[in-house]
Amino acid sequence: MHYDSWVVTMESTLPCPSCGAPSMGRFCDRCGEKRRANHDFSIRHYVGEAIETFTHFDSKILRTAWLLVSRPGVLSANYLEGRRVRYVNPLRLFLLLSVVYYLSNSIFPYNAFTTPLAVQLRMNDYYPSFAVAEVERTMRHTGLEYPALERKYNEKTAILSKTLVFSLIPVIALLFWAFLFKKKRYFTEHLIVATHFWSFALILIGVFIPILLLLLTRLGALLGVSPSIVTADSVPTISIQGVFAVYLFVMLRRVYCVSHWYGGLLAASIAWSFFHIVWLFRFLLFVVTLKSL
Repeated sequence: MHYDSWVVTMESTLPCPSCGAPSMGRFCDRCGEKRRANHDFSIRHYVGEAIETFTHFDSKILRTAWLLVSRPGVLSANYLEGRRVRYVNPLRLFLLLSVVYYLSNSIFPYNAFTTPLAVQLRMNDYYPSFAVAEVERTMRHTGLEYPALERKYNEKTAILSKTLVFSLIPVIALLFWAFLFKKKRYFTEHLIVATHFWSFALILIGVFIPILLLLLTRLGALLGVSPSIVTADSVPTISIQGVFAVYLFVMLRRVYCVSHWYGGLLAASIAWSFFHIVWLFRFLLFVVTLKSL
């Protein structure tokens, strides 16, 4: 027997490094583990695997994000029907887009989820008295003056918001479950759709809204209009609610096959309540942040 053939034969009959099963071939018959070969330790193999992993992962993200934006509900419908291999997992997609959102927010601040203490105290129409009382109580408990407390709060809330943003998903899922109860879907299915909706929300608020505000600022400068007018809160608010209404309508029609009138009513209601839901998140973030100081 030729030496090279003998080596290949010996390597192919070695026990699997994962489960120890003696079997032939490049992959273990029992667990699927790839058998080690000398070629696996070459620089060429290492670089090739790195390039393949990066390009495959990158194309998968782009394909998933494009489908999420361009065809509302199709990604959710595909996932629920078992067509999943070509797309990024819903929670992983949400995590990736939340990173994109917070990177964008550090460049183009738009306080949707990360809410400084000043916003909680001065732009709060939901629980202003409670917020003031809690801040005063925390100042007495910690012995901090307001400037020091505000600095610590803003640092802590910026970190916590990245974790607590996941709490927004079950809120929308509960709305889907309550208003689409007759569809007899598992709650997990509603969670999948809600995760895709919030993933789109992160793209809209983290990418498209900053671009819109930047364009409006440039246009306002050309026309001699003050930036405070063209970038007033009403502009992004109306834009976000309008886009959400259309997006949710198409998504509900594709995923749940609801009627036009019910889909339109439910989409408009959720879009209108979006910022109320965001303030519910801000309340949770406010309480948790103060408790952690």
